Amino acid sequence: MKFLKLLKIIPFVLAFIVGVAALSIGYGFVVHGIFTLRYIFDANFLAGIVLVVIGIVLMFVPSSFAFKSNMLLDSSTFIERSYDNREIRQEKARLVLWFGIFTIILTGLIQLLLSYII
Repeated sequence: MKFLKLLKIIPFVLAFIVGVAALSIGYGFVVHGIFTLRYIFDANFLAGIVLVVIGIVLMFVPSSFAFKSNMLLDSSTFIERSYDNREIRQEKARLVLWFGIFTIILTGLIQLLLSYII
C-alpha cells in the first residue's frame, strides 16, 4: 500500500476512536450510574486488537472459501481470476490491519498526551 493512501485513513481512525470512546462512556454510565472515563482507552485498545486479528485472519483465509459468482470455462482465465480475487482480498485485509494498527497507535498517543497534560 502506498503511504499516502494509509494517511487518508487517519481521519476515519480518529472518528472510530471517538465512536468507541462514546460507547465506552455510555457503558460506564450504565454500569456505574455516573459519568466515568474509566473504560475509554481499554475499549479502544481492545477494538484495535480485534481489528488487527481480523486483518490477519482475512490475510490468510484461503480463496477457496470465497463464493463463486460465475463459472468460467477456460482454466487459465480461472487461475488469473483467482489470483486477482486473492490480491483484492489481501488488499482489503491489509487495509483492516493498518486500520487496527493506527487505532492502537493513535489511542496510545492520545493517552500519553492526556497523561502529560492532566
